[in-house]
Amino acid sequence: MRPGSRTLAALWGFAEATLFFIVPDVLLTSLALTSLGKALWAALVAALAATTGGILVWYCAAHDPEATRGVLVHVPGISKTSFTTVQQLLESGLFDGMLHGAFSGVPYKIFAAEAGLSGTGLAQFALLSPIVRLPRFLVMSLIAWGLSRLVGGRLPDRQKLGISLALWAVFYVFYFALVGW
Repeated sequence: MRPGSRTLAALWGFAEATLFFIVPDVLLTSLALTSLGKALWAALVAALAATTGGILVWYCAAHDPEATRGVLVHVPGISKTSFTTVQQLLESGLFDGMLHGAFSGVPYKIFAAEAGLSGTGLAQFALLSPIVRLPRFLVMSLIAWGLSRLVGGRLPDRQKLGISLALWAVFYVFYFALVGW
């Protein structure tokens, strides 16, 4: 039996919130090419699962900050300056900082770690996490769905998926070139 899109979204959301470095948006935009409904449900599941992963990172950082930072700094796309960036973003408040981070390519797991390190309450972090994760997931799904509808039947679904995955590959080449591997 193959896992469904929600199961994949949950696993991907949790993994990316902890140690994986490819955003769930890749899966969500792929789903949106053929079913906006599936993509939107998967986006909600991914946001909730990411929150669970974020809670785990928060807990680790609150109890062993040096080890947590030591592990996270080895995740592709994260450097010591990533933590400084998050600290600066959080100066505007947890909600504003995390929402800005969600749309600017700053990994959520660093926000989770910094929230745990700074003494931000777990309940506040856990309540805000899906609220700040979900908007980008929804926007990306809607964009992919809209572009797929714009192209319509001129391209088969497999070609749309191939183009989408190629665009994500190009995105990540530039992203890692910019922020480091």
